[in-house]
Amino acid sequence: MKKKVFLELLFVGVLIVVFGCRQSEPGYKKKLKSHVGHSPSLTVFRYEDVLFNLDTAIFQQELKRIQQDYLPFLEGDLDNEILVGDLKDFVIDPTTHDLYNKVKSYYPDTKYVESVVSSVFGHFNYYYPDIALPDTVFTCVSGVNPEIPPIQILGNKLIVSLDWYLSGDEVYNRIGMPLYRSVRTMPQTIGKDIAIQLFQEHVYRWRKQGDLLTEMMNMGRVNFFIEALCPDLADNDLLGFSEKQMKWAQDNEGELWADIVGNQRLYTTGLDMYLTFFGDGPFTQEYSNDAPARLGEFIGLQIVRAYMSKNETSLPQLMAEEDFQTVFQSSGYKPRK
Repeated sequence: MKKKVFLELLFVGVLIVVFGCRQSEPGYKKKLKSHVGHSPSLTVFRYEDVLFNLDTAIFQQELKRIQQDYLPFLEGDLDNEILVGDLKDFVIDPTTHDLYNKVKSYYPDTKYVESVVSSVFGHFNYYYPDIALPDTVFTCVSGVNPEIPPIQILGNKLIVSLDWYLSGDEVYNRIGMPLYRSVRTMPQTIGKDIAIQLFQEHVYRWRKQGDLLTEMMNMGRVNFFIEALCPDLADNDLLGFSEKQMKWAQDNEGELWADIVGNQRLYTTGLDMYLTFFGDGPFTQEYSNDAPARLGEFIGLQIVRAYMSKNETSLPQLMAEEDFQTVFQSSGYKPRK
C-alpha cells in the first residue's frame, strides 16, 4: 500500500514538474517557435572529405579535377605553385589533419547540419518571405582561422566551417583559443552563427554609436533576432556565456540594473562605457570575476523581450525601429530581483 501511494505521489510530482515547465515558457517564446515558413530543399557537400583524401603525390592535378565542384574554395589559379603549395601544406599539417579527424568524429554525416540550416532558414522565411536563401551547403575545415568567419553566405551557397563547432574540445586549448571563446563552439551555436550572417547580409544598417541605453537596445534586438531564428537555443548559448556566467547574470540582474540607473549611467557615452558593457573578454572586472563580459547585451535582450511580450510588433518592424527611447518606455522592463 505504501509503495502504491509513493508511486502515485511520484507520478503527480512528475506531472507538476512537466506542466510547470511548460507553463513557465513565456508567451513570446511560444510565438517564436510557431513562426515557421519555408526552407529551400538543401544539397550538402562535404569539401573536407574530398580535400583531405586527395592524393598529395599529384596534388595539383587532383585539385584541378575537383575545382569546378568546389569553386567557393578553389577559385584561384591552380597553376600558381605557391597557392597549390600552401594548400598542400594545410592538408598535411598535423594540427589541421587532427581537426579534420575530430570533425569526422563529431559530424559523421550531414543530418545535424541539414536540420539546423533548415530550421533557421524556415524561421527566417516566415519573417522575410521575399528574400532568397541559399540552397547549397558546403561544410569544410578552415583550420579555426580567425580571419575566416565560421559561417559564410556567398550568393546561393552557405559555407559551414565545422572545426569551429567541436564542443569545447581540448584542441582549442592547444591552438591557443581563450576559454571564454571556446564555450561558443557547441554544435547548437551553428544556428546562431547562421542567424548572425543572415542579419549582416539582409538586415544590418550602419548607425552611429550612441549612449548606453541605445547600445543595449540595439544589441538586445540583434540577439532577439537570433532568438527568433533559433527559438530553442538556451540563453547561455544565445549570449555566448558559460552556464555559470549565465546564472550570475540572472541572479544579479536587479543589482546590475540598479547600479546603471542609480549611478546615472543609462545615457553615458564613450569608449569606457562601451568596453565595460559590450567589450568581449573572460569577465566584467568592474562587477565580479564571475560576471560575464558584454552585460549590456544581456540587459538589452531582457528589455527587448519585455517589449515584444507586450506589443504586437513584428520582427521586421523591430529591426527597422529607430526610436529606442520609445521602445524602452513601452517595454515596462522590470528586472528580476
